[in-house]
Amino acid sequence: MHSEEQFHKEEFANLLDRAKGDRSINNFANETGVSAAHISRFLRQMIASPPTPETISKFAAKAHNEVTYQDLMVAAGHLARKDESDGNKENTVERDSPMNLRMQIEELEKKFRQVILADLYESPYKWSVEKTEEKRYRFPDMTLNIDHDGYNRWYLDFRPNIHGRRHPSFHPYHLYGRIVMFELLETDKLTIVVNEEKDFDMIMKRPPLSLRANLYVMLIDLEWGKIIKEEILCKYTKD
Repeated sequence: MHSEEQFHKEEFANLLDRAKGDRSINNFANETGVSAAHISRFLRQMIASPPTPETISKFAAKAHNEVTYQDLMVAAGHLARKDESDGNKENTVERDSPMNLRMQIEELEKKFRQVILADLYESPYKWSVEKTEEKRYRFPDMTLNIDHDGYNRWYLDFRPNIHGRRHPSFHPYHLYGRIVMFELLETDKLTIVVNEEKDFDMIMKRPPLSLRANLYVMLIDLEWGKIIKEEILCKYTKD
């Protein structure tokens, strides 16, 4: 855990109470899938450790009173506050070291997963996360089994932008070159996920010329913890 990460129990309890709104603890528990006893302990500040990002995503998906995923993540200590994350020039140099950049990419990829899962909790169709072998540079980054829009499997490839610096293998044609090596079926969907509007626009302006895949690009707003939009780049075509 980073030094700036600290569980602010009182702040989190207040936010969670706002997120619950006028609902009873039992009703809030039923909607979020988190036990009423667990919610009650957080509200009474009886738990020393913060809830996991997965639990927070469940709270955020059903939150009232404009309580956001980011609000809860900051209070839980999983995200630094803006004034803590700005830093000075020396911190910027350290932050941009190859090791720290790799760590930051991994942290953003975790946040991508959390936002997508939070959105899925509100979806009307069946889905499940497919467990994959842990690899440092696996492709794609996330695989879901789904039953929606004619798709059975959904692959997601994360391309985070950190402080204006794109993922090392960001260029669309590099991405398409990797995708063409990955066997996809007509019932598969693959989405490239980015967190910057300019990256989304760049990919939209450079769709693949010839690629047998149901390929999409998605824009995520990490500050608000939500999916902004998803557009199709190309459809799977048979010979």
